[in-house]
Amino acid sequence: MAELVVNGELMLYGPVGYVDFWDNQGFTSADVVTALASMEGDITVRLNSGGGIAMEGSAIYNALKRYPGKVTVKIDAIAASAASVIAMAGDEIEMPLGSMMMIHEPSGVTMGPADEHRRTAGVLDTMTGVYAELYADRTGIPEAEIRNMMKAETWLSPEDAKAKGFATATTDSGAHITADQSIDYLTYNHAPDYLKALAADRRAQALPMVAMAITATLNPPKGNEMTDTVENAQAVEEIVAVEVTASAKPKRDQSKQIMEVCAAARMSAADTLKVINDSGGDLIKAQAIVIGKLADDPVLGGPASITGHVVADGRDRMKMGMEKALLAKAGLEGGERNEFSSLTLREAGREFLLSSGFDRTKLRDSMQIAGMALGMRGFTMAGQHSTSDFAEVLANVAYKSMLRGFEESGETFQQWTRTGSLSDFKTAKRIDTGMFPALAEVIEGAEYSHATMTDRGVSVSLATYGKMFSITRQAIINDDLNAFTNIPRKMGRAASRTVGNLVYAKLTAPPVWSDSVAFWDAASHGNLGSGALTSAALDLGRAAMARQTDPDDHATGGLNITPAFLIVPTSIRGKALAAMESEFEVSGSDKRSPNYARNMATVVSDARLDTASTAVWYLAADPNMYDTIEVSYLDGNSNPVLEQQDGWNVDGVEFKVRLDAGVTTLDYRGLYKSTGS
Repeated sequence: MAELVVNGELMLYGPVGYVDFWDNQGFTSADVVTALASMEGDITVRLNSGGGIAMEGSAIYNALKRYPGKVTVKIDAIAASAASVIAMAGDEIEMPLGSMMMIHEPSGVTMGPADEHRRTAGVLDTMTGVYAELYADRTGIPEAEIRNMMKAETWLSPEDAKAKGFATATTDSGAHITADQSIDYLTYNHAPDYLKALAADRRAQALPMVAMAITATLNPPKGNEMTDTVENAQAVEEIVAVEVTASAKPKRDQSKQIMEVCAAARMSAADTLKVINDSGGDLIKAQAIVIGKLADDPVLGGPASITGHVVADGRDRMKMGMEKALLAKAGLEGGERNEFSSLTLREAGREFLLSSGFDRTKLRDSMQIAGMALGMRGFTMAGQHSTSDFAEVLANVAYKSMLRGFEESGETFQQWTRTGSLSDFKTAKRIDTGMFPALAEVIEGAEYSHATMTDRGVSVSLATYGKMFSITRQAIINDDLNAFTNIPRKMGRAASRTVGNLVYAKLTAPPVWSDSVAFWDAASHGNLGSGALTSAALDLGRAAMARQTDPDDHATGGLNITPAFLIVPTSIRGKALAAMESEFEVSGSDKRSPNYARNMATVVSDARLDTASTAVWYLAADPNMYDTIEVSYLDGNSNPVLEQQDGWNVDGVEFKVRLDAGVTTLDYRGLYKSTGS
């Protein structure tokens, strides 16, 4: 792993997503995450990179955005391509005079039939859209204009970057730093001349090492063959040097990349020289020549051994595109129709396997494809990457479905209860220090006296509620969207309903209060009355709440607690609304009698109350002013959590919906009940 923290600053120099072979410079998202874990407080990020792997840049951007302290990005020389995405994570972005920034459309390479190239084009379109949104969000420039800038490959000076919102300040560092030399700027369309010259010089300097590396690695010398090897290396150097310095086509010369392609194909130095000559230094032509040689090589197994796949971001973009397509099918927010919309779940799983490098000729059995795509134990192939990405996409869709169900559950308890937070499952205390007693008169020259307040507390704690569901191989083969859309949505609704059940049980069947008296009690607690929904009965309830006293200071009289909510069964919701909104008393014999309970409280109705009684109604105070009922969540997270693991009892992936919550009645004084008769 690269050591990125130098003198307390995060140094991001070199390629994004890998370490350059020649200069040993570069950094990966894993390197950055590890480095950030060792840092604290506000940080400075020094950036000098010509770009690299786009999704690595995105991962680093998100890691910096998650960092809790202030992030100042200082572009020491250049932030191009993926590095410009990283720069956007800064709370402040500084560019000294002489530095550069560049944005352009992501690119990728595919090998295979026309459909493979069409898929790559769709993925690249998605990538472009994602980064255009990111740049637009940072700068405030319309996304359409950003896309035009990306298509044109736009290079920005410090002044341009600041004016357009890509940077927050320009500075004069007083020091000259050479731009990242690991990137071949000759491959860019509109790179400044000095960067092209820098790339050309580096090519020339690197070629002898490239030649020696190829000959030494692929054709190790034996005995008196050392002289021939050195001569071959010198020949490679001479031929390529001529290509680099030729002014006729400097942009087309990509000899270093051609050598790397040949080395990957285990071609000899002589064959590498021939490929360079036959292709004229053109990388695309050279790739075609190498592919042809591999296809004709019987040892390598012919054409079947060549697997075409999207590289450098394709897998991650496939995940994003596939997720959006599934969200659209499920009717969830964030979905879109794209090139993945027509795929069945089995076909989608197969595409993920192909993007991981699996041999398409071996992906024929439906059950095997489904099992491998879900990343199940026993279905991984030796030498292949993990294939959990498909299960992750399904989990993301399931999670959003679950939240959709949670949010649309129609629960009412949130309107009149207070939300609390607990950091663990230990029993905690909610301390009620009582109302502050009336102020005592202080005569001239006398001392102020201390108020006496008695601590009282109510215990609060959390419990865990949850259920499990599975996405099986059979569901994938049957293209069963219900398995990870409707089921999680219903479980989300169930999670919210579970908390609602606990809350309304505190009204309909409360436990005996801590003073050993029933919670609803007219004599000791003064919170129980009678009467149907009339102005008179409501006014009696209001008066009862106002007369509640502080147990530590009875002498001061009532607390004047006022009702904020009228909570009723759905059977009498209409009567409750009429009682709150009518100008005249709705149930009185004199229809001209004013409704003195008008606008007393906000009506909340819930069907759970109908189960206990269709006549009983309640008044509740504002929970932010007086203690009533608190709904506590672990770390304040009121949303349910979705966890996953490989299935053991089922052939698939198991998901667990979990909610950590607790419901506690804090005090009886802010609540009032009428028997309704």
